Amino acid sequence: MLRAVLAVVAIAAVTVILLDGIKPCCTSANAQTQTTSPEPSIWDHNGSVMYLVENGSSREFHYQKPRPGMLEAGARPGSLLFRGQVDNGQYSGTAYNFNPHCGAIPFQVKGPVLDNDERIVLTGQVPQVRRNCRTYGSYSSNLEFRRLKPTDVAQSQEAPEATQALGLEQSKSETLSGIEAENSPSKVTAPKVSVSTPIARLPVTNGAPSAAKYLDNYIWAVVLIAVVLVVSAAAMLAAA
Repeated sequence: MLRAVLAVVAIAAVTVILLDGIKPCCTSANAQTQTTSPEPSIWDHNGSVMYLVENGSSREFHYQKPRPGMLEAGARPGSLLFRGQVDNGQYSGTAYNFNPHCGAIPFQVKGPVLDNDERIVLTGQVPQVRRNCRTYGSYSSNLEFRRLKPTDVAQSQEAPEATQALGLEQSKSETLSGIEAENSPSKVTAPKVSVSTPIARLPVTNGAPSAAKYLDNYIWAVVLIAVVLVVSAAAMLAAA
C-alpha cells in the first residue's frame, strides 16, 4: 500500500513539472501572435493616395489609389513606390520611377521628416530612359508626401471624380516617365478616396506556431497525463 501511495505522489510530481514546462511555451506563443505591425497611415502624393507601412525602422510607401496619370504610367493599387528605412528623422532607400514602356525603374532617394511627422520630402536623381529602356541621363526630383487626416479622407468621398490635367510639353516623347508626371504641378488632381478600398497588410512571419496550436497541445498533454496517473494508481492499488 505504501508503494502505491509513493508511486502516485511521484507521478503527480512529474505532472507538475511537465505542466510548468508547457505553460511558458503557450504564454510565449500567445504574446508573439498578439504582436502586429502598426496600422498603415494614409498619405497624399501629388494627387495619389498612398499608405505607409512601418515595421521597426523599415518604411514602405504603396499606392492605395493612383491618380489617372500614374495609372497610365503603370502604377496600380498596392504598387510599391518607396522602400527604405528611417534613422533620426531621415528617410533613405529606393524609389521607383513608373514608365509605361520599361516598368518600375529604381533610383536612390533620401530626405527628412518635416512638420511633426506630417510631411516627408525625398530627393533623388531619376534616370531618363528612351523607349528601348536605355538610360541617357538623369534629373533631380522631389517626392513629397503629406499625411491625410481622417477628416480629409472623409471629405474626399464627396469630391467629384478627379480628371487628368494636361501634361507638360516635352520635346521628345521618349522622355516621358511616371516620376516626371508625378512631380509636374500641372498634373496634380484632387484624389477621391474610398474608405472601403482595401489596404495591403504585411504578413506576420515570425515563424512561431499559433497560440491555438499550443493550447491544443497543452490540453492533450494534461488529458494524457491524467489518464496515465489514474491507470498507474489503479495498478499500484491492485498490486498492493
